[in-house]
Amino acid sequence: MGDDYDNIPNSPAIRYYNRLDHDFTGDGNHTECSQFYSISVKDMDAYKLCMSFLGNLENYDKLNFSIKNNEHKCHYLNLWAYDRLSKVKVIDKNDMISFLLTHWGKYKYKEVCSGGDMVYYNIYKDDYIKTKGIYDYVLNYDDFKLLYNQSNNIPCTKKHEEYLKKILSLIEEVRTECEAKQSFKHYCVAWAYIQKIYSKDELIKLECKRVEEESASSREDDEGPKTWQDEDKSGLGRLQRVGPKGEVVEESISGLPLPEVGSSSVSHQVAATAVPILGISSIFFLLYKFTGLGSVARNLLRTKGINGINSQEE
Repeated sequence: MGDDYDNIPNSPAIRYYNRLDHDFTGDGNHTECSQFYSISVKDMDAYKLCMSFLGNLENYDKLNFSIKNNEHKCHYLNLWAYDRLSKVKVIDKNDMISFLLTHWGKYKYKEVCSGGDMVYYNIYKDDYIKTKGIYDYVLNYDDFKLLYNQSNNIPCTKKHEEYLKKILSLIEEVRTECEAKQSFKHYCVAWAYIQKIYSKDELIKLECKRVEEESASSREDDEGPKTWQDEDKSGLGRLQRVGPKGEVVEESISGLPLPEVGSSSVSHQVAATAVPILGISSIFFLLYKFTGLGSVARNLLRTKGINGINSQEE
């Protein structure tokens, strides 16, 4: 399975990992992370990982994946930490792991979630790839099923077809190995977990009924399928987080927070006004960029501009 097997733009797994990158970076400890700070933008990966990592530990109780997967957020935190660590190029990874584990042991949630999995992944990289593939599939499954199993009208992108073929091949490999004998390998534990949510037959039946033509597919591979690019009207792909007062906040695919429960009437009014405006702006931008309305709009603006200048001169 290739290194970029899970690089599916806008997929739930990608969005959740990106949120671990950004949501609590501001709560990280600059003093602790300063040893990784660099004036070179190219060398900032270690510093950014340190800041987001410490922020996530500090806010572990606020990390929220989904109702189905939240009890396994420690697994996802370890997978995220090793995934990001594996991409840091300018420092000794063992030094970074030592730093992360030292700080992991200082936080109040250390009894609930440790960094043992991350150490395991650093030793057994093939196991890491299989384990991450299975856990990510759990995050992606509902959206993929909604797109491709319940609707014959939506074709798979080339990237999605490749992903499903590889992940189903992985599932079959893990299923054969882990069900033949008891094993405590991490991917066997992941396989046992995934079956508590979905039946094994259900998991292996997900497939592309048809594949989009090359020209359209290559465009969507960069941004995800049209359904994921549109505004979130059905709840597909909404993310949740816990706000500063303990309230659950939903976020749409675009990352813009939806109105919070318990907000003041002023906040509701602002949200009610802002969301339609943003939606209209997005639609106008797409029309402007991808249709003939762009040239019409430019001509109209030029005309308005000229008329405005003439009226001022008069």
